[in-house]
Amino acid sequence: MIKTWGVIGTIRHFTCLLFGIALMAASVALAKIALLGTSPISSIPNVLSELTPLTIGEWTMFYMFLLIFLEWVVLRRYFSWGNVIQLIPSLFFGVMIDWFVHLFHFIKLPNYGVQLGLTLISIVLLAFGVFFEVNSRTLMMAGEGITAAFSFRVKIAFARMKVRADVTMVIVAIAISLIFGHQLIGVREGTILSALLSGRIVGLIEAHLPRLTAWVRETKSEPVTEQIVDEQ
Repeated sequence: MIKTWGVIGTIRHFTCLLFGIALMAASVALAKIALLGTSPISSIPNVLSELTPLTIGEWTMFYMFLLIFLEWVVLRRYFSWGNVIQLIPSLFFGVMIDWFVHLFHFIKLPNYGVQLGLTLISIVLLAFGVFFEVNSRTLMMAGEGITAAFSFRVKIAFARMKVRADVTMVIVAIAISLIFGHQLIGVREGTILSALLSGRIVGLIEAHLPRLTAWVRETKSEPVTEQIVDEQ
């Protein structure tokens, strides 16, 4: 794929990837500050950051290592260096989360309305981040990688498997908070809103901004979610 892009095209695609990851990291940071729960993929690191001295970014990096190990368990002989390389954007994601948390530390939360508004902004940012990350057609992070691995092994469409993966992550996050924190920590209405809205917003972006979608993809081929399954 990269061979067909040329130098300028490759730079553009990877720039879109980094931009998407940065938007996603900003989204997680805003959700963390809003205190109404993060997206499903960040729910476990968020809960663990509330229960331990480690930051959400540090836990995200550990979590991504774990997900890639699970990819190896699921894929076995189909596991390749392409899966290992997922560490690079995943580690960048964790570092950027902590950077944005520090950058946004000045934000005040005078009332619930501000918390909810900040959460909704974070969901929109997440959707745009996912849009750029996936449509860059370069590397995927471990969160999408583990979904693609299960999708490939059990022959279920990526979109359907993504819903199941998100639900599983939220359930695990709730279990961790109840077992070790003895109360519900880090998983709230913002987590549910993110799960319900982010994917739909990505769809709206692709449907209503076709020129942007075509520019990022630089192709008129099949949807990227289908490509992910096929390339596995």
